[in-house]
Amino acid sequence: MNPKSWRKSVRHSVPALIVVIAANWAVFLWPAYAQDAEESQGDERLACGAVLCLASGAGRGESECNEYLNKYFSIKFTRPDKTFEARRDFLNLCPTSHNVENNMPALVNAIARGAGNCDAAYLNNLNKAYYEKTTVDKGWNKWSRDDDTVRIERVEYVRNQLPGYCKVYDENEYTQGVIPIYIGIEKEDGHFIDPPIQ
Repeated sequence: MNPKSWRKSVRHSVPALIVVIAANWAVFLWPAYAQDAEESQGDERLACGAVLCLASGAGRGESECNEYLNKYFSIKFTRPDKTFEARRDFLNLCPTSHNVENNMPALVNAIARGAGNCDAAYLNNLNKAYYEKTTVDKGWNKWSRDDDTVRIERVEYVRNQLPGYCKVYDENEYTQGVIPIYIGIEKEDGHFIDPPIQ
């Protein structure tokens, strides 16, 4: 399957993505590498699986993705920039990741920056903001303000704006259903939920 056909299958037939993941990577994705099955073994195979699983929200719910996602998310450093670089380097072990003609390096960058940093739990925490809410409790004398009690509360809410890197991840031509949906009203009950698995 060439990258253009793969793009179409990811965009229009998400279950086909799982078939691709379970298939023999060397023969199915890169016929040029089929002569040597060793080309897609070990970390290279895991990297290709991670690219496919992380390109679609459907990958979250599939047991076939567990091995690839566990490997990808196990790559962690104290500094976020180091984590990004190490995860990108891991994804770049997949031979197709270097296909400039089909803009695969952009997909790898979008995944490395966004996957794990654009899920609902992360965004609900990252996008916390506060505003001051003033409440006036009337005293016993409704014609006078002298005995009113004014309370100023600091109220937490979740902003509905996505970070720029999440937009890039979502808008890549090879991704589908990877970005959470904001529901509710900002400054009331608004929050992000993960997209439904299709």
